[in-house]
Amino acid sequence: MESNTRKYLAEFFGTMLLVAVGTGAVVLVGVQTGPLPVALAFGIALAAGAYAFGPISGGHFNPAVSLGAAMNGRISWKDFTGYVIAQLIGGLAGSAVVWAIMKGVGASATMIKQVGFGQTDYTTPVSFFGATVIELILTFFFVLVILMVTSKKAEASSVAAPMIIGLTLAVLIIVGISVTGSSLNPARSFGPAVFFAMFGSATSLTHVAAYFIGPLVGGALAALVAKYGLGSEE
Repeated sequence: MESNTRKYLAEFFGTMLLVAVGTGAVVLVGVQTGPLPVALAFGIALAAGAYAFGPISGGHFNPAVSLGAAMNGRISWKDFTGYVIAQLIGGLAGSAVVWAIMKGVGASATMIKQVGFGQTDYTTPVSFFGATVIELILTFFFVLVILMVTSKKAEASSVAAPMIIGLTLAVLIIVGISVTGSSLNPARSFGPAVFFAMFGSATSLTHVAAYFIGPLVGGALAALVAKYGLGSEE
């Protein structure tokens, strides 16, 4: 099998794992006991995926991360396109897993609507602009940490990096979960939005724009700061 195909498959399965475990925790466990269980579900799933698939593709599982990597020359733009397609399909597959589990336990399929500001039972109402800015800021810090931890000058070993990145995601989710759900990842939002549009309301596809614009702009800004401000590629 060609190496590019392996990379795309790794991104597909890693994103599928992240979305299935993370959003599964949201819709099946909820945040009744606080945001920590959900945050840890996403963080540990990301770390596990990075350990399992990172040696093949780099373990992005997120178009915003792939954009930052492409801007800083770590992957080609051709691979960026392949990564994003694989990640979006992986997000759909992860949501399909959650949907199948929900159907198995008799839960309402509309509970998969974990995309939207003011739509879920734990969010604080916020405008489209506000949600976009929050996702931008949180994703900026997330991608910046990833680019610096995995840079040539980083002191963190390749063994430690996935856990550091996973814990960073968990902390940032705790910060923003009550407002936007702290997606920080267009692929993570895309799958649930499509499934909610199918089983609930098409407004989720309108809301999902904030979860594309914010993270992608945040990832691009992080790439610029990492490369030109902090010298990550030197």
